[in-house]
Amino acid sequence: MNVEIEKKLQHAVSEHKNGNINIAENIYREVLKFDSSNLIANGNLGSILIYKHKSENGIPFLKIAFENKCDSEVYWFNYVDALINSGKLDEAHEIIERGKKVGFPSQNFEVLIERTLTPSQVHAKGKLYRALDGYYINFLRALHEKVYEGYFEIGTRFGDTLVLSQSPTIAIDPYFQLKKNPIFNKDSCLLFQETSDSFFKNTMPKLSHYKCQLAFIDGMHLFEYALRDFINLAKISTKDVLFLFHDPIPWTFKMTIRDNKKLRNDENWVGDIWKLVPIFIDAGLKNSLNLLSSAPSGILAVLNPDKKIISQLEKNYENICAKWVNVEFSKDNLSNFYNSDIFTKPEIYLKSLEKISFGNKIEKLTKEWISQ
Repeated sequence: MNVEIEKKLQHAVSEHKNGNINIAENIYREVLKFDSSNLIANGNLGSILIYKHKSENGIPFLKIAFENKCDSEVYWFNYVDALINSGKLDEAHEIIERGKKVGFPSQNFEVLIERTLTPSQVHAKGKLYRALDGYYINFLRALHEKVYEGYFEIGTRFGDTLVLSQSPTIAIDPYFQLKKNPIFNKDSCLLFQETSDSFFKNTMPKLSHYKCQLAFIDGMHLFEYALRDFINLAKISTKDVLFLFHDPIPWTFKMTIRDNKKLRNDENWVGDIWKLVPIFIDAGLKNSLNLLSSAPSGILAVLNPDKKIISQLEKNYENICAKWVNVEFSKDNLSNFYNSDIFTKPEIYLKSLEKISFGNKIEKLTKEWISQ
């Protein structure tokens, strides 16, 4: 290998390990201009594209790495991962079978094969479906590569998702515990340390010029709170709008209980956000819904909901709450939930948003700051 290329590759790997993903990606691409078959550059570039929810773009690189070193478990796993993320399930099955012949660990086959199944197919095997198609924060990071007229986040806590936004932002949380700078490169970022009910009643009327085009709702994990937040945000939304609810796909029955005090500190809790799925379907919003299989507990996406339906949800709010408050995530409800026919791979959903040009490209403009 050329000495200069070797130095570039070492530099890329170092940046990659230090979490400087974009820098590493650019250097890997430079290496491949001079050595298109380089296994490390192809394999690592492919893994970065998976991380960035661009698996389809990474498949050619991962294929080169795998085909030239098919006994490498990492190259094999990443290649199958990318194929599944992109919805290329037949090809994924073919590579899984090749992995079996090589003798990779059996637990990897079980996880990958389940990811090629529908929730109903997993349920038929006596299991609860688990969302495993990429980490939800990486999905949000990919979504925030565009800028939106207004981004609203309910339930911010440490700021891991807030920092991803590059849009004018409003974040609401009764008790912020920020561990990161929330501003990043946003034009504006307003933080309101109060409940969402208080915000919409007392604060939002003073901010009438703010509109919501993208929302991430991750506050109190009880369906009535999330439904109320959705209704209030819809009132101030733009024509094209996307609402995202965290934690709609539980993988145990226990994690759906309403009182999280009954759980140990080390037990997962998603509450009963799952109820929004049948509630929205009953209201007539099914064509606007997608359940994204982002790990660990999914995202419910609602795109451009009909304002008339939202008005009806508001009108019937008390009756809806009374109907659903005592409904449990039972085996009977599980079947209907899995057969809702709205489950989607997150990367495939991102592509659908690209097709309708949702969001705006970020202009590479420099700003001059003048200080005295």
